[in-house]
Amino acid sequence: MALERGNKLWEGHRMILPEHEAKLGQERQREEEYRPPLLAEDVLQEISRLIERSQLEEQPIEVTYASTYGPQKYIGYVMRIDPVGRWLLLQNGEDKELIPFSKIIGAEEL
Repeated sequence: MALERGNKLWEGHRMILPEHEAKLGQERQREEEYRPPLLAEDVLQEISRLIERSQLEEQPIEVTYASTYGPQKYIGYVMRIDPVGRWLLLQNGEDKELIPFSKIIGAEEL
């Protein structure tokens, strides 16, 4: 252990209280969280158009959405669009995914 800082007597006796350690861990995690890009209005309109068309034609769609640690993709059929609650329900077999509009960052036809 190299003693490189000022008061060498106390260098090896530093400690962190558990509550401070938890706070530091939360700060590090917050720094690592994914921040989705801001989308232009025309991109948002295209995503909306693709989702609506997928629902009308009953065709599967791949939706990219922001999760805590990065973008996620989900392929499924549009089961419901809730404009008031501002979410989208996709289903793939028995699996369902409810995605808030604010988290959607992309959509592609399959």
